[in-house]
Amino acid sequence: MSQPSAPSPQQLDLNRTAVEIAPETFWVGKREPGGIFFANPFLRRFRGTDPRTAKPAEFNLLIDPGSSSDFSTIHTKVVSLIGGMDRLSALFINHQDPDVGSSANIISARYSPRASILCSEDTWRLIVHFNLPRNRFIPTEKFSQGLSVPTGHKLLPVPSPFCHFRGAVMLYDPQTRVLFTGDLFGGLTDSKAQGLWADESDWNGIRAFHQIYMPVNSALVRAVAAIRKLTPAVEMIAPQHGRIIRGKLVQQFLERMERLQVGLDIIDEAQDRTHLQAWNAVIDRVLNLARGYLGDSVEAKLTASEQLSDTAKFNGQRLEVGRMGKWTLEHVVEVLCQGEPSEISGPIMVEATLAAAEYNLPTPHLDLEGAGAPAPVSLLEP
Repeated sequence: MSQPSAPSPQQLDLNRTAVEIAPETFWVGKREPGGIFFANPFLRRFRGTDPRTAKPAEFNLLIDPGSSSDFSTIHTKVVSLIGGMDRLSALFINHQDPDVGSSANIISARYSPRASILCSEDTWRLIVHFNLPRNRFIPTEKFSQGLSVPTGHKLLPVPSPFCHFRGAVMLYDPQTRVLFTGDLFGGLTDSKAQGLWADESDWNGIRAFHQIYMPVNSALVRAVAAIRKLTPAVEMIAPQHGRIIRGKLVQQFLERMERLQVGLDIIDEAQDRTHLQAWNAVIDRVLNLARGYLGDSVEAKLTASEQLSDTAKFNGQRLEVGRMGKWTLEHVVEVLCQGEPSEISGPIMVEATLAAAEYNLPTPHLDLEGAGAPAPVSLLEP
């Protein structure tokens, strides 16, 4: 996918200028100086030929139109791109939160009464109370295999249940390979951050947002699996909050997201300090065994893990777990066993499993069969 041309979003006045993030795909939101939590509405312009009539056609889709408080900025930018709000063909709304789509009422009632409203039935059941016209609703459930727009282009709704709402639905544009994810991959943004493009520093805000608003890790795992199945592969993630993810960060953040403990995962553990003490005891046993095989490299391996610093820290030679004991144990074992032969990794994994059982803790998810371990030499040619 070709990248937007100069000037870059970092050089633009984001409160005045719509930003083309991909071909015919524009960010039309606003940024308050010093703010840390922003909404991201997007406009996708489709231009082409209607396959049914062979005549030129256009289709203008406003994605997650935002709150009524942001409407004046969105209105100005959309008008600059398509000539008027009355030329909107449809609104797509990921889920029912007012910061996602409460401006749909203004748009439908005053500017674009003929625009369709595309969302899940679960979402519609709630946003209809924004006084939206019932005859404009189109359920995404009708298009599990994708939908065609009058220009000949395709779009694919991708359900992401309980991320964070039961009826949340992402939207994939296979032409530009941009995935609009709603709250999934959204995050808080550092007040000093410049521009629209995420970098490594954005992960902390994404993690914090998800640990507050997402209900449970299994919902994230399901959503990430759905994203990985998309073809062609996703090249850009455009969330409804925070900054836009592209390049190598797409895969890196997908990997982190499917491991992230959130919501109930954290609450259940935080309410029981004896639970956390037991995980610390298990990790003590694992590290004592590992040092017999790996010596001083145990500390070197673990201190090299940036993710581990989120949940644990070294106090002398002891690794003290402050939260998320099960995930921390799994990550410690993964790091220690990385690149080691089965004669070393096997006993470490067994010790972790047996120790957890002795303390009546949940069984850690470990690669006991070695299926996920990287082979030192590949026997398969690309």
